[in-house]
Amino acid sequence: MKIQTISVNRWLYPDDMMQKETDATELVSAKGGSACVQLLTDMDLRQSECIDFTWSAPDTIALDLYRLIAVQVEANSARDRLTTMDYESVADFVTRRAPFMVYDAMEEVVAGACVPEGRLAFFVRVNVAAGSAVGFHECVLRLNVGGQKAEINIKLAVTQAIIPPLEQASFGVVNWLDLKRLAEAHKVKQDSSEFWKITERYVKHQLDMRSNHLMLPSGVPLRDENNRVVDFDFAMTEKLGKMALRAGFSYVYGGFVARFKQWNDSEHYLLWDRDIGVSSHEGYRQLKLYFEKLWALVLENGWEHNYMQCMVDEPQFQNSLSYRVLGGICRKCMPGVVIHDPVETTTIEGALDIWCVKQQVFENHLEEYKALQALGEEMWIYTCGYPAGKMMNRVLDLPLAATRLVSWMCSRHGAKGFLHWGYNSYHTDAPFEKTCLGTVTGDFMPPGNSFIVYPGNEGPLYSVRAQLQKLCAEDFELLTQLTRKNPQLADEISGSVCRSFEDYETDPGKLDMVCNKLRMEA
Repeated sequence: MKIQTISVNRWLYPDDMMQKETDATELVSAKGGSACVQLLTDMDLRQSECIDFTWSAPDTIALDLYRLIAVQVEANSARDRLTTMDYESVADFVTRRAPFMVYDAMEEVVAGACVPEGRLAFFVRVNVAAGSAVGFHECVLRLNVGGQKAEINIKLAVTQAIIPPLEQASFGVVNWLDLKRLAEAHKVKQDSSEFWKITERYVKHQLDMRSNHLMLPSGVPLRDENNRVVDFDFAMTEKLGKMALRAGFSYVYGGFVARFKQWNDSEHYLLWDRDIGVSSHEGYRQLKLYFEKLWALVLENGWEHNYMQCMVDEPQFQNSLSYRVLGGICRKCMPGVVIHDPVETTTIEGALDIWCVKQQVFENHLEEYKALQALGEEMWIYTCGYPAGKMMNRVLDLPLAATRLVSWMCSRHGAKGFLHWGYNSYHTDAPFEKTCLGTVTGDFMPPGNSFIVYPGNEGPLYSVRAQLQKLCAEDFELLTQLTRKNPQLADEISGSVCRSFEDYETDPGKLDMVCNKLRMEA
């Protein structure tokens, strides 16, 4: 078996031809961090073969080995929004003409298990404990697939820098967990014992990729015989909240309660009663009932220091006054709560505590957001299905730098966290073949935009993009440490690979060098 090592910052494709055989590679990691490499083999299995491997390294350096799985990209990201089949209009920034196959999903390899037929490629993650010795370590991965053997020598440089444990992280990350799709994909009934077993695996996976904030499901309205809302059921909210905090999440969020109907609406309406505005008397009655009961649950569980409240997904300039009304009701009923929302306006000062701003909106209104930061307002960045184009976003047809460098731009802008709405909003009928999720308007999301994991037999499967999110969270911690020590050098290093959310380095080789330099200098 012949193997070529491939940068973790470069996409691999099933039709890639081996350029040269390599039996050695060099990796760099901070203590408490990780280092990754991909392996392309010349094996195209025609039947299932058993795989065995051994890992020789110091006790503080562990290995996770994954088999890469190809997924289909049905359409390209469009220049302005969503998707297109007009490749010529986007050829200057997408990686390939759709449709095409790309290695993104991955399944952990268990020694002695069999791998299915097809092209064989691997993803290697080396995990370096915080107590590892600084210096160079010679590590060896030995593979045996159906009797064909290969050996990869990994020279691992462990630096002085330390990635803090997640509970001490300076970077916040949230990916929205879709419980409905989780249940559908795994064919379990919501709130069943099997459902919660699988949910716990998704929760632990988020922690492994350094997501430390989790949004909980919103309360369910209970109605009397006249269809009047008289109470709310927060059973699912409480169960998931307890699970998340017990597992190690730093914060949990209460789910959304309202939204506009059209982008230019001046009012927000209750999610469970779309004709009732939050500024109306009935809106106030229901919201007071909702927030007071939820706050009592928070206090009863002792969550008040680990809890935040979401109110509206993407409030706009046109409905900023309505958002302020909603914020006042929330603060009255949940005294001291931190309000955290993805926003597309600059005119809601005082109504929330953490502004999570879409990357394009942040740059379009940079002066206003910088002025808010100067007043002590906390900023996060988020990405979603719009805009498309070259804008940094973790989709399947942009260079992997678009996934890796989001946290670098957060660091450059003084943003303390990152949100993406799509953690597991995959197609439940064919998640590996349909990567462009349909929208309510009949359009399609950019490929992979709606999810960063795939459903496995018993829980989530990692993706290359999810592994890159873990690495980019580690990058942020190192940039933060280097900024404290040498702000000019930190700015030079980050500025060498990203200037804006659309102007960033896509060459994997240069990105490798800069990421390694960051680990050496931090």
